[in-house]
Amino acid sequence: MNGLGIKRKSEKGLTLVEALVATVIVGIGFVSVFQMVQYSVSSIGVSSDRSKANLLMTMVAEDFISEKNSPGDKSINFKDKLYNDEHVSGSKTPSFNIKSCAKAGPSRTKPDDFALGNKKHKWEHRFSQKRLKCTTNTKGETYDKKILNVFTLCNNSVVSKSNLSKRNRPCKFNITKKFKGHQQNSPQVGIYLERYFGRLEVGITTGKSQTIGQNKEPVSKTKVLYFQID
Repeated sequence: MNGLGIKRKSEKGLTLVEALVATVIVGIGFVSVFQMVQYSVSSIGVSSDRSKANLLMTMVAEDFISEKNSPGDKSINFKDKLYNDEHVSGSKTPSFNIKSCAKAGPSRTKPDDFALGNKKHKWEHRFSQKRLKCTTNTKGETYDKKILNVFTLCNNSVVSKSNLSKRNRPCKFNITKKFKGHQQNSPQVGIYLERYFGRLEVGITTGKSQTIGQNKEPVSKTKVLYFQID
């Protein structure tokens, strides 16, 4: 019994200070782990939005190319309707132009009579907050805009003969430069046939913020896709 008592007296435990120091060290480790987890979750969300944006942008390009000659309204086809809305009509604004955050696309009771109306309705639903995150700044505006531009490349000197739409309109971008082939003595050639191109711009929130003045504003990145229509 005396031997056991001596052994117990020689054993030392943790003091209160040692326990507190150990708790602080473990706590610092947990805080670091939680910050890493939070950053990882945010990165996964941003990466997911980028992947979804890529798929949606490809969808719009495929829809456009497949429906380019379908009726846009009673008198004009799909691609010319979008072109005229942006460059010829009085408003001169793109037909597909989302400037604000929407939880869902617009509602309607029946499908549109023309392909353009149906496609725009589909795109507005696909790009809503149901699928892509969208943030607003202190003024209630968003940098996560979705805009589809349509433009043409051709040569005004022969536009009446090469205009695919047969509307005799001037080129949006008049290409007069001539290009020489790679082979020796090859003739110089120019761009004469009218070609339609699309430009789709999609803003994606990064989950970060920056200080502008006295306010913290969300940071967005812009993805742009160019594609040939005709």
